[in-house]
Amino acid sequence: MRRLLLLLPLLVVALAAACSDSGHSTAPVATDTAGVPVYIALGDSLSEGIGASAPGSTGFVPLVHDSLPGRYALQNLGHSGDTSQQLLDHGHLDDAIAEIVAGDGRDVRLLTLEIGGNDLLRLYSSFVITGICPDVDTLLTTPDCVDALTAALTNFEPNFAATLDAIEAAAPSLEVVVLTLYDPFSGRLPVQSAISQVALEGMAGSPFPEGLNTIIRRLVEGRNVTLVDLYPLFQGRGNELISIDFIHPNDVGYAVMAEAVIAALSPSP
Repeated sequence: MRRLLLLLPLLVVALAAACSDSGHSTAPVATDTAGVPVYIALGDSLSEGIGASAPGSTGFVPLVHDSLPGRYALQNLGHSGDTSQQLLDHGHLDDAIAEIVAGDGRDVRLLTLEIGGNDLLRLYSSFVITGICPDVDTLLTTPDCVDALTAALTNFEPNFAATLDAIEAAAPSLEVVVLTLYDPFSGRLPVQSAISQVALEGMAGSPFPEGLNTIIRRLVEGRNVTLVDLYPLFQGRGNELISIDFIHPNDVGYAVMAEAVIAALSPSP
């Protein structure tokens, strides 16, 4: 049973990687956004709603969309499997920028951004599941483990900064909501959760004083960006909020995400 619990997340990572190779999203994308305000969602499988019973209605993006006043068009550019580099390379960020600057009666008023989970999942599948870095002590002391997480975090930072810079340059006053990442193993798989905590939140006195969430929080400081911190909302709630794949939220988890985003929005986004 323990081996099965370890292998299930690996299967999810493999499926996500396969999806990322396709270069296009299966999420619903609005084709006619002229004449109405627009909500753009940028991200990976979380924006697509993978793990939800009905991704087009119970994922966090459609829940946020449904909460918006009046009639909003939705352009969901979430692409399952994307890393922070692939968000740039696959053209999804370019599509968002093109919509923002298009004119022609288009009025983008809200953009949500979540990315980075696959940057860490690739490391998880290659180093944790395989037993190279099976626990926190090994992660912090084995050169291959230290180098792998260092590379993931080092590569993420400029990609995320470039994404924020491009959005800000296109629309300095646009309402942008950035989400941190949750720990899917918290309250469920303690060894994996301890590794996830280091990767996401960092550990003082270790080779990783900053984790991916710490980097996100630092990079949004001083910008016209609203930060929604998902990490504490999911702590200890893996059994309640995470789907059977052990990685993505279930309907309850997506509702928690949506409620946090909705609570953070300006009165009239």
